[in-house]
Amino acid sequence: MTDKVRFELRGHVALLTLDDPTRRNALSRQIVRGLRGGLTASVKAGARAVVIAANGAAFCAGANIDDLRDGWMEGTDPEEDPALLFRQLVEFDRPVFAAVQGAAVGGGMELALACDIVLATDSAWFAMPELSHGVIPNTGLALLPRAVGTRRALDLILTRRRVPASEAVAIGLASRLASPDRLLDEAFELAQDVVGKAPPGAIKAARSNLYAHADIDWPRVLRSPLDVPAAEWREGLDAFTEKRIASFDRFWTEANSDEHKRSPQ
Repeated sequence: MTDKVRFELRGHVALLTLDDPTRRNALSRQIVRGLRGGLTASVKAGARAVVIAANGAAFCAGANIDDLRDGWMEGTDPEEDPALLFRQLVEFDRPVFAAVQGAAVGGGMELALACDIVLATDSAWFAMPELSHGVIPNTGLALLPRAVGTRRALDLILTRRRVPASEAVAIGLASRLASPDRLLDEAFELAQDVVGKAPPGAIKAARSNLYAHADIDWPRVLRSPLDVPAAEWREGLDAFTEKRIASFDRFWTEANSDEHKRSPQ
C-alpha cells in the first residue's frame, strides 16, 4: 500500500480509503498501487468483503494528468496500471462495495463500475470526459454497457455529461442512494449483511459466473488506449494542463483528407 490509500479492518469487512483530497483523489500511480496492495492485504487479513471509500469532497476525480503525460498512455508498471486494477476488482474473490460522495469522474467512474455494488449520496455525480481530452475510457467501454446498456453508454461517453446520483441509480450506474451522514455505515451494514448470510464459495461462484457471461475482453481493454493517435491525446492533455480548450480541428481535416484518398474516384 501507499500513503495515498489507507487500510482498515472492521470486523469482517476491509475498508480501503483513497486519501489524497488536495488532488481530489485523482487516480494516480500511487493510488492504483495502494488499491492493488490493499486488496491483497484484505485477503491476508481474512476480510470477507471490501469497501472502497474516499476522504474529502470527491470520490475520485479521474486519472492523474501528470501520470498520463508521463507514459501511462503507452504502457506502465503492472502494479500501477489502472486497467489491471479494475480487472483485479472484477475478478476478486470477495464482493466489493463503493461508497461514493462527490465526483466520480473518468477513472473514478471506472473504479466505481469495477465494484459490485455502488452506494451514492445526493452529492455524488458521475462523468466520463475522456474524449474531450483525446483519450478513451478503455475499461469504461467494457464495463459501462453492461451496467446501463449500449445506447446509454454511448450517450454518456460521447456527450461526457454529468450524471447526478438519482439518475445514476435509475439507469443502473449506481446501486442505491445513501444518506450523506451515514454513507460508510450503510456500506458496512450492507457488506456485513451480504457476507453474513451466504458462504464464500457461493458468493465467489455467483460473481465469477456473472462476469464470465459478460465476456470482457481484457487483453483488448489493456491495449485499446494505443488505438488513439498519440498526437490527439497529447493535444488533449496539453490543453487540460494549460487550461485552454483543446483544438482538434486539424485532426478532423486530416481524417477527412485520408478518407477522401481512400474513396473510389
